[in-house]
Amino acid sequence: MRKVIFDTDIGDDIDDAFALAALLNEPQAELLGVTTVYRNTAQRAQLVAAMLQAAERSVPVYAGEGVPCKEGIRPFVWEEAGDLVQGNVCQWTQEYGAFPVAEGAVDFLIQSAKRYKEELILFAVGPLTNLARAIERDRAAMEHIGGIYTMGGRFLEYGAEWNILCDPEAADVVYASGIPVYAVGLDVTLRCTLEEDFLQRLSASPKQTNKLLSQWFARWSKHFSFPKSVMHDPLAVASLFAPVCTFERRYVQAELQQERGAMHAEQAERAGYTPVNVATDVDRAAFYRWLAARLEI
Repeated sequence: MRKVIFDTDIGDDIDDAFALAALLNEPQAELLGVTTVYRNTAQRAQLVAAMLQAAERSVPVYAGEGVPCKEGIRPFVWEEAGDLVQGNVCQWTQEYGAFPVAEGAVDFLIQSAKRYKEELILFAVGPLTNLARAIERDRAAMEHIGGIYTMGGRFLEYGAEWNILCDPEAADVVYASGIPVYAVGLDVTLRCTLEEDFLQRLSASPKQTNKLLSQWFARWSKHFSFPKSVMHDPLAVASLFAPVCTFERRYVQAELQQERGAMHAEQAERAGYTPVNVATDVDRAAFYRWLAARLEI
């Protein structure tokens, strides 16, 4: 049984919700809590609470850092000027406003690190602001956790990725921390699109969490008009519990100047670079077997 915390920007892309639903039904996981990050973290926490209610689970949820370490909020390309911090996230509706919101995500991460030390694994599937703030506030405690599984970055080719781009300074703090990091980047996640037959099985499921996923998927699809969803975040979660990814050692450094949001990755040790376990390949069939089993479809 692995003690885990799920740090998420649930509510924009749909894959966070799939990852949470799967994690709630992972027999090897003891979910200690969920923390939310980036923009309207209170609404994100309420979406988590709705999923927990559907799953009939009692797990603490903490709203976290809404604003990146250095820059302001990075808007989506179609957004106009406005309150980017408190603006509604696309899957949130007024019905979720009744869920109470607790703050203190960073404190919860630090307290959990002190209590569980190397037993604790963090899943970080959004911008890394919460984790960076926890490391900055109590590095001694955070350095002793068992590891961090991130979804973010590109490591086999050079280029920016959204989670890193939203807070490059946070990524720099986390990846350079010396904490064991298992990085699942776009190089492998883009191979895991959600196909129509999987969606049909999901929509036919009587399971309450799957009904909620189907509802949020429809809302996400209408809002973003993407042709397919990619299961970025569930792959990062699955990689702790099943042999779905091949990891190799790379030496990485966040780019903070020219192409912000990019990660430099080298195969040989280099000054200023930190060793990270990078996903270089994925067994797509094995991953979808894991996901289907956890969603019970």
